[in-house]
Amino acid sequence: MTFSELNIDEDTFDIFININATHKIEFLSDALEFGAEAAMLKQIERLSSEFESTPKMPVVSSQDFMSGDYRLCVTTLENEVQLNSDSFKTIRAFVLKLFMDGVILMPSDTKKSEMDMYRYFKAFKVEGRCNPISLS
Repeated sequence: MTFSELNIDEDTFDIFININATHKIEFLSDALEFGAEAAMLKQIERLSSEFESTPKMPVVSSQDFMSGDYRLCVTTLENEVQLNSDSFKTIRAFVLKLFMDGVILMPSDTKKSEMDMYRYFKAFKVEGRCNPISLS
């Protein structure tokens, strides 16, 4: 096959413009030798393997709660819970609630950042879970 006989459709062209120069040369060489579809599949496989090898971003979730007159911001990361509030009493009550629900927490060395807008901050590593604790 020659370059004049090479037919690249719209989907193949979309992939072609998103690859770097060395891979474009490889793509054209493969397209001439094996066909445009085979070359496209080879590039998709290469791109997907690169995508899988990139590190995944941690999942972060943040929720605000009202406890009486005070707000409590609970930020959860993979194995960490960060509590931020105007009231230290509210933070202690929430930690006690988590403890009574069976969440095992250990204090963390994480410091307050500029994203933490309230006065008091505590961070805990989540070590695991157990059965809820009953006082009766």
